[in-house]
Amino acid sequence: MTMLSPVTPRRRTVYTPLAETWQPSEKAGFLATHAEEFSEEEEEYFDPRGSEEGNHLSGYKLVALMFALGLSVFLVALDNTIIDTAVPKITDEFGSLNDVGWYSSAYLLTTAGTQLLFGKFYTHFSVKRVYIISIILFELGSFVCGAAPSSSIFIIGRAIAGVGNAGIFSGGLVIIAHTVPLAKRPIFGGMLGGLGGIGSVTGPLLGGVITEKFSFRYCFYLSLPIGLLALVITQYFLNIRAPGLVKGESTAKLADFDPYGNLVFVPAMVMLLLAVQWGGTLLPWSSGLIITLLLASVILLVIFIYIQLWAGERATIPPRIIKQRTLWSSSLYAICIGGAFNIITMCLPIWFQVIHGDSPEDSGLDTLPVILALVGGAICAGALVGAIGYYTPFMLLSSVCVVMGSGLLSSLTVSATPANWLLGEILCGFGVGLGLQEPVLAAQTVLELKDVPVGTALVMFANTLGGALFVAIAQSVFTSSLVAGLVATVPGVSPKIVLSDGANSLKEVIAPEYLPAVLAEYNHAIMMSFYVALALGIVAFAGSCAVEWRSVKEKRGEMEMTFVA
Repeated sequence: MTMLSPVTPRRRTVYTPLAETWQPSEKAGFLATHAEEFSEEEEEYFDPRGSEEGNHLSGYKLVALMFALGLSVFLVALDNTIIDTAVPKITDEFGSLNDVGWYSSAYLLTTAGTQLLFGKFYTHFSVKRVYIISIILFELGSFVCGAAPSSSIFIIGRAIAGVGNAGIFSGGLVIIAHTVPLAKRPIFGGMLGGLGGIGSVTGPLLGGVITEKFSFRYCFYLSLPIGLLALVITQYFLNIRAPGLVKGESTAKLADFDPYGNLVFVPAMVMLLLAVQWGGTLLPWSSGLIITLLLASVILLVIFIYIQLWAGERATIPPRIIKQRTLWSSSLYAICIGGAFNIITMCLPIWFQVIHGDSPEDSGLDTLPVILALVGGAICAGALVGAIGYYTPFMLLSSVCVVMGSGLLSSLTVSATPANWLLGEILCGFGVGLGLQEPVLAAQTVLELKDVPVGTALVMFANTLGGALFVAIAQSVFTSSLVAGLVATVPGVSPKIVLSDGANSLKEVIAPEYLPAVLAEYNHAIMMSFYVALALGIVAFAGSCAVEWRSVKEKRGEMEMTFVA
């Protein structure tokens, strides 16, 4: 609760038990108890909009806002993968085959580098303004990509869009934390997670259709009208008063944004992600450049950890937050589930196109069970967590489903039929859906509202980092396994030819007498990537075992009540 005054020379903080609502009689009783601290004149400035409950929405306002958040999250998830099938056309138009790696790296590096910083932005500035700026940055980046006259401008556009991406998904979850009661957040978080999953999996299919029928540029122009609609709805319906802040007041200072920590964290992430993306593909892991990048990133991360301990409450990740058991275990779970999901969605279309002989469009249809199961899992988890209150069981079940599904997919053969892959797809999709939003919900349950932005950003960063790191690792495992298998069993075929030609042209460049053996080795290499997803599922299970069993229906301790006199 916030006592507003025309003049705010000082601030006093007292504590009172957290209540479901703040009734007039309760307000009067509280002020009577603390009469020596507050005058009668001050009472007229008592403003309940400063509380968490005062921000909650209902009815058509809540529906409209959730619709806008859903649009934004869908666009961001779609943008993450829609470029995959558009890359060949982009390189043809720009003559930029050597820049291919940067089309995804630029986006990923700016997302990972600014994800945690957005936690601070949402803590110290208006949630609404930060979220709208994130949408604008994302749309600006999309416009630059669509209108880019050259490869270098296109890469700049991807980098700008990556910054916007860092603020949109975590911002959507922070907005839910402010506008929806804790007990009802699971269903709304599940809906956002389901939309994000749909965008991620349908991206390659939609990108292929748009690129083939129109131009790759429309993959990026597509987001402009939809993003504008989301921005207008958000501007009109979102109105959050942050607890403890007087209208027009900002507590933000340069030190609050941990400049020293970010000075070493951003380059650490850049070096780490470049090392795992280039290692085993563009350069061997034993390359001096790869080793240097890895060592430098480790050293900088150690320095970053020291700075976090030294900075305390002003750290990017305050030590008391990361030391919280549910936060570090949920982050571990998020890293692993994010990595497993991205590996599955990367490898399945390749398997369908190369081994099963699908076109890009048909491979999208064959991966449809993953989408449907993911959405079903997210909605089921949201409804059930809202009913029973506990999210930990769904994180455990999610890990088990991912392990079982990855195990089934890793047993596919060249002659596999739909009966062989359908159950694996459904288990993986349903498992990811069950646990997609539970780490964020866990963070929001154990943290006070003022710490929710940082906790949410930490979990989202873990999910992003897991996807980036382990997709690169799975790709390296795939490449190494394929090269070793071809050299051992098909010495008449050059591995460079197999790796350099696209999936759809493989059967055209390999002699018929070698094709069955090449396909068998290709299949084996993809299965090795699925083993990486299986291992991640096991580690995710270990992480979920450490998550506290807390109910979203419980009320936690005491709420800080800030009065300005």
